[in-house]
Amino acid sequence: MAAFDIQGFYKKLDEHFARYDNAATERFLMDSLAEAESYMIIPSECSSCSDHTDHTPEETVACMSDQEKQWILECSDSRIAILNEMACFYRGTSQFDKCLHCFALVKDEMDNRGLEHNSAYAVVMLNMAGALRLMGKFEESLAAFGEAERILQTSSNTDAYEFAGLYNNTGLVYQDMGRLDLAAQSFEKALEYLQKVPDNDAEIATNHANLAITYYNSGKAEQALACLDKALSIFETLDGGMNPHYAGALNTKAAIAYHAGRYAEAASLFVTAGEKTKLIFGENKDYALLCRNASAAFSQAGDSDSAKRYADLAEAVSAKLN
Repeated sequence: MAAFDIQGFYKKLDEHFARYDNAATERFLMDSLAEAESYMIIPSECSSCSDHTDHTPEETVACMSDQEKQWILECSDSRIAILNEMACFYRGTSQFDKCLHCFALVKDEMDNRGLEHNSAYAVVMLNMAGALRLMGKFEESLAAFGEAERILQTSSNTDAYEFAGLYNNTGLVYQDMGRLDLAAQSFEKALEYLQKVPDNDAEIATNHANLAITYYNSGKAEQALACLDKALSIFETLDGGMNPHYAGALNTKAAIAYHAGRYAEAASLFVTAGEKTKLIFGENKDYALLCRNASAAFSQAGDSDSAKRYADLAEAVSAKLN
């Protein structure tokens, strides 16, 4: 009997995400973690001695049966997987203190098992670096990405998808820092790896959307629009139009329309992006920003009532998050 049904966990988690009920998803994650941790007490039916409680950790391991050791490893794997999913959930809902706490627990668990040079550890570092970036801690984020890169380059089980994620997300940090040449280099490098990975339309679309922002901010409007059109044409076909990154691409298109003076079009796109963000992630930091963008666009379009409504929404969400 498996210590914890991790495949069943992932299936149920996908079902929760599909319902867009963040409160229920959080409860499921917390309940799953508690269940997985409850299995970490060695089952009495497979104990090789009557009592492990008076032993040192080394003595406890030494007197375990192979069945016991396998049980503990399965429990640990499940705990790592659930905590990583919790951290990513909290990152998506802008609960960054909880997010970093979960990542710290994952790292401790993996450190205790000597997994700090494994590609799975690098993936955790990638996820944590993404959270640090969203918190505006860019140098810490780059340091975490650098550690992940060192692990991936020396790991025997690294694949192209992991390198693509590394360089795509590193590009986001450089983009946020205004270091656009480095951002473009990172995104272009990510695309080279993505083209080696089958069935990854979502990642390719996201990469094109990121490149579009960088090119646009670099004054390369024609290249930006070409990338954005590629991204949006893919996103429209994914997940019933509810891919988590679709809103970001819509936001970019709205920003381009805004700066071109097409304010009504921009307002509509900002609102649509905000609605998708709220449905998937709830009223998070990105939702507040999209409401603020919509308010500015409505104001420029001469719709003062809508401008005030979205400005009030942005302020209320920001106050709640703070």
